[in-house]
Amino acid sequence: MAKNKIIEGIVTNVDFPNKCTLVDNENEYTFKGAILGQKVAIKRTRGKKAKMVEVLEKSELEETSNCIHSDRCGGCAYQTFSYKKELSYKEKLIRKLLEENDINFEGFQFVESPVYSGYRNKMEYTFGDECKDGPLALGLHRKNHFHDIVNTPECNIVHEDFNIIREFTREYFDGVLEKYNRMRHTGVLRHFVIRRSSLGEILINLVTTHNDFDFSKYYEELLNLKVEGKIVGIVHTYNDSLSDAIVPERVEVVYGRDFIYEELLGLKFKVSCFSFFQTNTDSAKVLYELGRDMISGLDNKVLLDLYSGTGTITQIFGQYADKALGVEIVKDAVDAAVENAKLNELSNVEFICDDVFNAVKNLEYNPDIIVLDPPRDGINPRAIKNIIDFNPDEFLYISCNPATFVRDLQAFLDRGYKIDNLKALDQFPRTNHCEMICHLVK
Repeated sequence: MAKNKIIEGIVTNVDFPNKCTLVDNENEYTFKGAILGQKVAIKRTRGKKAKMVEVLEKSELEETSNCIHSDRCGGCAYQTFSYKKELSYKEKLIRKLLEENDINFEGFQFVESPVYSGYRNKMEYTFGDECKDGPLALGLHRKNHFHDIVNTPECNIVHEDFNIIREFTREYFDGVLEKYNRMRHTGVLRHFVIRRSSLGEILINLVTTHNDFDFSKYYEELLNLKVEGKIVGIVHTYNDSLSDAIVPERVEVVYGRDFIYEELLGLKFKVSCFSFFQTNTDSAKVLYELGRDMISGLDNKVLLDLYSGTGTITQIFGQYADKALGVEIVKDAVDAAVENAKLNELSNVEFICDDVFNAVKNLEYNPDIIVLDPPRDGINPRAIKNIIDFNPDEFLYISCNPATFVRDLQAFLDRGYKIDNLKALDQFPRTNHCEMICHLVK
């Protein structure tokens, strides 16, 4: 039981999304990041908790890896599965999660994504190194390591334009500027964000600390890169905060515009740097069509969309309603949503900028249908009562985190609502995440 002792064994159980169990003699350890049936080495950290060190033998479920970075990169979990096996594996984990939380719906379905490669429309990379004091890296965090960054020149869940732009940027700054050190809080280069719409528009956001370096030559060469899409905007975000998140302390548009246009189900959307937008555009179309088909109809009805982001749901659903209101806390997203409604000539759609927890306390609105699409943390537990107090005929709950979804769902069931339809959608292929869509009626 000594701390830091290396323990080897077979993963005997996995709970969604990646909580794994290994039994060593009479001791049971839990850790993250393995696949059922793998033989792994883990290191005990505290009590019965452990950290995975490495995979010693593959599971019988695995095949040849689809990605050259899969052994080290922490961005994907299931690159060693065929897509068919990945879907089956995820579905079993979701069904187990539902059963353990007494959510029994006979018609439950797990829906596949229409695409499982090159699907991501946004990537947030981090500057760092692949080993201590190594050359500059720009990519994703290494599996089970917070500080190490893995270069991903052949990432297969993004369009090739991402790989070209990312590698050019890494090469340009290698030996020129220092990466930001999250322990010492020194250095310049922090993050690098790329958005690319299905229309081929590309928006780039370079995130650094405040500094005196002249980036003009970098911007110039960046614009001359041969890519399939078109770079329509370059943004420079300055961030000196201690947080590892991108905090937009100062934002400069150094070329073009700070947004891209995206099209979804016949509507056009302006997506800015910091706005939320579904990362899988093709699958998002499936998601919203599934949700739209679940509800009873929108003619002459009033819609309330909570956690509305850039207003995709508010407008896609709201265009058929008598009126629709979206509530979103991110001002940048709300501003984009208002412009999107004007762009789509939807006069019956409105938005307010507020935290959902605060907004629902005194909001005078009588919705027939409430759509909920909260962030990964789910609905603020203190807000659920006020949300249900609107007493609509139906709720449509869309969740990117099944674990918080099953937690929140109980409050609706306790208040007299029942599940009318329930599906999971593989919105994030090759990762251990998926989307839940649930229709609740009185």
